[in-house]
Amino acid sequence: MNITIIGTGYVGLTAAVCFADRGHQVVCVDIDAEKIKQLNNKKPTIHENGLGLVLKRVVDSGKITFTTDLKHGVTYSTVILLAVGTPQNGTTGEADLTAIFAAVTACAKHIDAYKLFITKSTVPTGTNHKILQTLQRNTDHSIEVASNPEFMREGYAIHDFNHPDRIVIGIDDDSTQAKTLTSVLYKAWIDSGYPVIYTDIQSAELIKYAANAFLMTKVAFVNEIDTLCRKLQCNSRAVTHAMGLDHRIGSAFLNPGPGIGGSCFPKDGLALNHIAKTHHVPLSILDAVISSNHSRLDEMSRLIVSHFINDHEKKLSVLGLAFKAGTDDVRRSPAIDIIKRLLKQGFIIFAYDPEAMQNTKRILGDQIQYCDSIKDCYEHTNHIAILTEWPAFKIVQTFNNFSAKTVIDCRGLLDSKVPAVQDIVT
Repeated sequence: MNITIIGTGYVGLTAAVCFADRGHQVVCVDIDAEKIKQLNNKKPTIHENGLGLVLKRVVDSGKITFTTDLKHGVTYSTVILLAVGTPQNGTTGEADLTAIFAAVTACAKHIDAYKLFITKSTVPTGTNHKILQTLQRNTDHSIEVASNPEFMREGYAIHDFNHPDRIVIGIDDDSTQAKTLTSVLYKAWIDSGYPVIYTDIQSAELIKYAANAFLMTKVAFVNEIDTLCRKLQCNSRAVTHAMGLDHRIGSAFLNPGPGIGGSCFPKDGLALNHIAKTHHVPLSILDAVISSNHSRLDEMSRLIVSHFINDHEKKLSVLGLAFKAGTDDVRRSPAIDIIKRLLKQGFIIFAYDPEAMQNTKRILGDQIQYCDSIKDCYEHTNHIAILTEWPAFKIVQTFNNFSAKTVIDCRGLLDSKVPAVQDIVT
């Protein structure tokens, strides 16, 4: 099957290479010419485990091409997947749909036959029907739409796309052709026994928000339990480990950390809250989760500052800038949020991350010092804060003079029995 994907971000690029790897012929369209050149040269534009190998394989096989030519992309395929960003509106928290409707309007100019537009972007309920109306206003050809939200974890995107817990597809009841096309699109997954949930479009749109909000709730809860453990002098690692062994709870998302971050959870939580408020439905639990996360970031900052009460110079080495290990994504990263708080208090920050340095520079610029390695960062100051759980950071326990340092572990990564480790995650 020929398919076109609009957008080459985390979702679009992952979907593109995975569909191509399963035998589909894929054209990927993006307005960024430099990114397109890089991808055609088999160079990943994001850090994802396994992405480089799959990208090389599908480019070499001729199963995928990348282009800025939208007309070619639209006329090439019957099935067009929308994977453009829906960032948070800074004033209201609602999803900003400017980019997705700009893409849809641009696509409409080149429609030459029946098309099925499948939205993989996370969008509020009702958006796909608005997409359909926009397309129908701008073309006389038959158009259908479907919602196919993505549930990948950054850092594990290739694995999660190939081995999904479920595939959710929202279509209208009378969309026989849409159901046939989506069945062909996911045939390899269906044949392998992965569950496919067909539902109405609005329910599919909401499933993504509801799932992310629930996972946010789990993270916020375990972070609050960690705070309580610190006050009661309990071992939160033991508490959460035992909780996770209960099959009704599960161990996923039970690791306390500095806060909820990333490109999805904070944004989607606020967007769902806005949707609910628009319809006069209070989501008091979600309100509390959002508030709890702000409090957690403040608490982590205060705990770091508390180690500098008797220090004239506030110099801190930070290990980890990405919002979690396995990715270069720093969007709404707790590490970045905490660094911003510390900078306002006069801290001098030295930082290192194995993948996220360039993305951090776009946000913080020259406000912090960027180090060349873990050891370089470690040696700059007497205080080290671990803000991302990269396994490589465990090596600091083998460095000279480790016992003389104060290591503030916000991820529970190191051996908490070592005297130098000030284990914020108890």
